Amino acid sequence: MSILDRYLLRATIAPILLVLGVLIGLSAFIEMVGQMDDIGAGNYQLIDAITYVALRVPRAAFEMLPAAALLGALLGLGNLASRSELVVMRASGVSRVRLLGSVAIAGLLLVVVMALLGESIAPTLGQYARQMRATKVLADVSISEGQEIWLKEGELIVNLRQLSSDFTFGGVYLFTVDGNSLKQIARADSADIDGNGRWLLRNYAETSFEPGQVTALTLRQAVQTYDLSPDLLGLSVVRPDLLATIGLWRYIGFLNDNGLDSVRYQVALWTRVANVISVGVMVVLALPFVFGSLRSTGNGTRMVVGLLVGLGYYLSTKMLGSSGEVFDLDPVLVAWAPTVLLLMITAVALSRVR
Repeated sequence: MSILDRYLLRATIAPILLVLGVLIGLSAFIEMVGQMDDIGAGNYQLIDAITYVALRVPRAAFEMLPAAALLGALLGLGNLASRSELVVMRASGVSRVRLLGSVAIAGLLLVVVMALLGESIAPTLGQYARQMRATKVLADVSISEGQEIWLKEGELIVNLRQLSSDFTFGGVYLFTVDGNSLKQIARADSADIDGNGRWLLRNYAETSFEPGQVTALTLRQAVQTYDLSPDLLGLSVVRPDLLATIGLWRYIGFLNDNGLDSVRYQVALWTRVANVISVGVMVVLALPFVFGSLRSTGNGTRMVVGLLVGLGYYLSTKMLGSSGEVFDLDPVLVAWAPTVLLLMITAVALSRVR
């Protein structure tokens, strides 16, 4: 690596890390404020809330790194442009392609970092944080996990298998006990939980055990209300952001093999891959900006431009992801469209640099 490469690498990476640190700090503060209401519930104390927020920092870094890459690169390269250092480099015979290659090294480094975060670190720590928090807050609830999940709260024991959407379950079994006595057993082929906490149970069958008699009931659909915390139920939801990439791939295969809807998880997988690539593109995109109209402007203007581009990318990713599920669009197309558009904008902008 040449002196020029190292100089541009330091000039680009340092502001990116600074911006990322600020964004993570703001995110952690907001997250901490949100935990205040739960401190004191069960065994959940201040140190547990701090630990929970700290464990979610890698996830926040993964989500914010593309925006931080663009903002930081605009600041770092913009400072070089405002001091005419980039002009001197060009006048000294450094070609546009040479500068692009030097800046791309910083982008590739961030791609590797983001891939490591998204592959295992962020999902693993995020999953542990969620389980730790729920276990502390719901200290009086017994939880056992495996391919299925078992929950116990008061007299109710629930066994369920999660399907491919939040709060939608299949193979639900409900047991009501009184001490060592079984009062009732019920099952349903699937269950949905509405916004009011009611369980909509399909193909519901119930058997009640009373002194001297057994009562059976079968309904095509039943509506029941169980006093189960949303945090507790959330433990049984397979969230794509809390799965490592290889685990997400395997879960998609499991859903497809069983004829279940996997669109949401396919979109999440390919969006994760596209976001990793986008962080490198964001760094390179800063170069034509600082050679163009932003060369002589202040850092405030560069920040606004970076925020607009980053926000536009983030919103388009979220909107297309939601639209893909609703309109049954191809997951690969939905996930890659914003990144491909970003690549096209970057290519056009670079072609206009002289």
